[in-house]
Amino acid sequence: RARRGATPDGPMRAGAAAQRMSDRLFFALWPDPALRQALRARVDKIAASIEGKRQRPDQWHVTLEFLGQVPRERQPSLRAAAPRVGRLPVTIEFDRVEHWRKPQVVCLVASRVPTGLAALVTQLQAELAAEGFAIEARPFRPHVTLARKVRTAVDSLLEPPFLWRTDGFALVRSVTDPA
Repeated sequence: RARRGATPDGPMRAGAAAQRMSDRLFFALWPDPALRQALRARVDKIAASIEGKRQRPDQWHVTLEFLGQVPRERQPSLRAAAPRVGRLPVTIEFDRVEHWRKPQVVCLVASRVPTGLAALVTQLQAELAAEGFAIEARPFRPHVTLARKVRTAVDSLLEPPFLWRTDGFALVRSVTDPA
């Protein structure tokens, strides 16, 4: 029989039990295979000159709303809120490559938020707030992280812009490992 606060393999780290009973979640635009392949062709050219840790193609997404650690018992209300959000086809025009110094990332960035995407994010946030979830205070800015741990890079225009077309979004569980 294991002691309280311990696993059969030894003591638990602080918060480990709580983390196993919750998931780090976010809502995102998730590319289909064809879009991911088209993006890969563009990213390979952009990232060739970037010093840092490149994001894997299976990690590319556009975060709509980051939720953080969500207890498992609260997750059904997330799944209940999502279908209440309207879905219209949206096209995002990623027209810039930017280096964000503080988080040390390089991202594809859209200079403007399409009206349909702004409406989707606003409606998603309203539904999440109605379910009692805290909403991010930062304004929504569509971006795709290409690389992390980048100390220096030059911002540039992306010619031609990359067009991301979508008509849906996903609830995503973030899994972090040492690798």
